Amino acid sequence: MMDRRTAILSGAASAALLSRPVRAQGDELRLLTGWDDRSEVVIQVVDPLMVALLAGAGQGMSVRRFGPETIPPFEQLDPVGRGVFDLLFTNGAYHYNQSAVAMAVEAFDVTPRTLRESGLWDYVDDHYRRFGLKLLAYLVDPNGYNLILKEPLTDTALAGRRIRGTPVYHPLIEALGGAPVVLPASEIYPALERGVVDGAAWPLVGPYGFRWFEVSRYLMRPAFGRVGYPVFISLARWEALPQAQRDGLVQAGADFERSVGAIFDAMIATEEAALVGEGMGVTRLDEARVATIATAWSEGVLGLAGQQSPDEVAEMTEIGRGAGLLP
Repeated sequence: MMDRRTAILSGAASAALLSRPVRAQGDELRLLTGWDDRSEVVIQVVDPLMVALLAGAGQGMSVRRFGPETIPPFEQLDPVGRGVFDLLFTNGAYHYNQSAVAMAVEAFDVTPRTLRESGLWDYVDDHYRRFGLKLLAYLVDPNGYNLILKEPLTDTALAGRRIRGTPVYHPLIEALGGAPVVLPASEIYPALERGVVDGAAWPLVGPYGFRWFEVSRYLMRPAFGRVGYPVFISLARWEALPQAQRDGLVQAGADFERSVGAIFDAMIATEEAALVGEGMGVTRLDEARVATIATAWSEGVLGLAGQQSPDEVAEMTEIGRGAGLLP
């Protein structure tokens, strides 16, 4: 694992800072994220993002990272909104009980450009101000999600199986006949090992770092959806920054949105090769289900999000439909 990680990182000079605090003289931004160093997204995306934000903020600023060992992943929105931490790198499903707006973005077929041009980016930014947050970036991994399974699919898909998944996955898991189970990342390995769950839903990047290949044997294909990672800053901290630093952070966020797709692509190619090298096989959905999976994912995410944030999701649906971003 260490050799693979070093090889991936060698192309990003700034990432040498990595999991240690990223420091400069003067003020400090405290970044909170829902994953620890076992996640390649932390190493390959969060840490380079910290470097980019540090460069955008300019002299006199530093950035330090904190993870789920500090605040549990599903409880991180509030402490950033209250200013206990300054920045949050998360997934919208992790705060579904407070708002489903960031999660709802994953129903749309967006790119960094169309997310902004459609008006959805601004909608998310405006919405989260009520939680004391400003959106700095919304990172899109177009490669999406997959299921890690202990046993291959059958002609009944997931019927009778318990599949770990945060709320964003629930409609799709249920559409395939499975029963969703909510667990944090730290509990997935023992749950698979003990048979508490029969599989886990996760982005294509991550299973190798968590070593789930030791307790499961199959990757479900095709993948589905697209993964969204909103990056928020405490509104109080934002308003206290000088305008030059605000401008630099905004530009850094926008630039990173456009560049991160290539990072995800490279990570996923390496990840899948590593999992196959550990003996994992591919199990495929039947053709009839493949033909409907994109629509099932989109409608499922919007339907679930609408239960939590009905007015907002209705408005987002109109924006997305008008921009041609629904399947």
